[in-house]
This record gives sequence, structure tokens and C-alpha cells, in this order.
Amino acid sequence: MFYRQKILLALIELCGGKLSNTDLEKLLFLFCQIAKENYYDFFPYKYGAFSFISYYDKHKLMEKGLLKNVEHFEVATGVSYLDKLESKDRIALRSFVYRMARFRGQELLRKSYLEYPQYASKSGIAKTVLTQEEYYKVSSFWRFETQPGLFTIGYEGSSIDHYLCRLLMNNIIVLIDVRKNPFSRKHGFSQNGLQAYVEKVGIQYYHLPELGVTTHLRKNLNGKQSYEKLFDYYTSIILPSQAPSLDKIKQLLLKYRRVALTCFEAEYQMCHRHKIAEFFELDKSLDIPINHI
Repeated sequence: MFYRQKILLALIELCGGKLSNTDLEKLLFLFCQIAKENYYDFFPYKYGAFSFISYYDKHKLMEKGLLKNVEHFEVATGVSYLDKLESKDRIALRSFVYRMARFRGQELLRKSYLEYPQYASKSGIAKTVLTQEEYYKVSSFWRFETQPGLFTIGYEGSSIDHYLCRLLMNNIIVLIDVRKNPFSRKHGFSQNGLQAYVEKVGIQYYHLPELGVTTHLRKNLNGKQSYEKLFDYYTSIILPSQAPSLDKIKQLLLKYRRVALTCFEAEYQMCHRHKIAEFFELDKSLDIPINHI
């Protein structure tokens, strides 16, 4: 069992063994912020801070018989997962739940919106939860950049929630997957899963495998020289032969203005996506900045 799942179960346990979906999300979010630990990552969604992984874990825990198969979050056994936490987390979680005892429903939503306004930017109910003055204050933090830009992003080291947060905070409209083989053992990053997740948050997804790098070219990449050799080959041989895909990216840039290229590597210098970005940086007809997020 992942440690994060023990945190989730212990939180529900301390709250009487049952929490509504929204209360669970907001309490889990606030605890992670206060503890300064990303047991779960979150992104701005329909009701504020949200984690797809928490729901993925919910179904896994239901399969194990640790949560009841119901709409809300409810423990199904008498086993105490609070006792299975590290001492510092057990103490912190007890203190947190005690202090949050009176916050549920709209009051809990209101607290999370006021304290972390950037996560309320996609909320469809903020106006009903907050007073007019509070809404004005909270919405002043919602700065949606609209200047044209080509971005690149890798998912190495990120959960799907953290990855989505990076896209949303940068107001990405279109995500272009430039992996040759878009498969991943990490939840949420194989093609079908990634497409489903990004489209749920309102981002368009495209896959351009022609711009990817085949597996045999990635063998024996073990130093700066080998990477430079690969990228020289990619720039001189692969990119010039992919005019239709490159034109597709250009058309998406012209239409949607904020487009991101995605692949695996966290460091863009170690990924072919930065060579695609450089190609468009040299296109004087576009004149757009390149941002690696």
C-alpha cells in the first residue's frame, strides 16, 4: 500500500469514518498544504482543488475491501490506519482534524477558496460560496496569461495531478504528445489515459508520433556526447522529413496561441522536444517565446 493511501484512510478514520467527496478533497488538500507534503497533488477544477489520484486510490482501496463501494468515502474495516502513520504525521493529522472539526460543506469550500485562491480559478460555484467582496478578492488572483507561446513539458517525476496543474497554471489550450510510443507504466500518462485526463480539464490533445524518436535511437544514451549525436541526427534527418506534422503544430499555434509539447524527460535539454521548439523559435513568421515548464 502506498503511504499516501494510509494518509487518506487515517483522515477518513479521524473524521468519523465517513466523508462526502467534496469534504474529503478539501480536507486532504488543506492538510497537504499545511503539512507541506505532497502526499497528493492538486489542480484547479470544477469545485476547487482536486486530485484525480485520490479517486484512483479510492477505487483501489474499494477493491481491497478497505473502503465501502459507495459514492462517498467510507472506511469498511475496523483497522486503524492512523496507527500505521509515522509519528509526526499522526500528530499533525490529529491536530489538523481537531482544528477543522467545524468546517464542512460550503464553509470548508469557502475556507479553501479564501486561503488558496489560485485553486478556485476553475470553480463553477465560487460565486455562490463566496460573498461578492470575497469573490472579487479571490478572483483577483486568477491571472490567465493569453500571450502566444510554445511550451514544453515533461512528466518525469510528476503525478498526473501535478502535471495538469502545471498546464492549467500556464493556461495551456492545446497539448501535443510527441512521443513515438505513448505508453507509460505511470498512471495517467499512456496515450488514452493522458488524453482523457487533459480533455476533462478542457485542454485539447493531439498525438504526433512522427515527431518521436524510435527506441533503437535511444539505446546507449549515457552521456552528453551521445545525446548531442542523437539531437544532431534528429535535427538534420528526422525533423526535415516531417513537414506535415510541423505545419500542424504551426497551425495550432496560430489558432490557439498557447500550445505545449510533451514527452517524458523532466529536463528539456535531454529530450527531443526542445529541438522541435527551437525549430519554431527560428520561424520569424511566428515570433513567439519558448517556455519550458
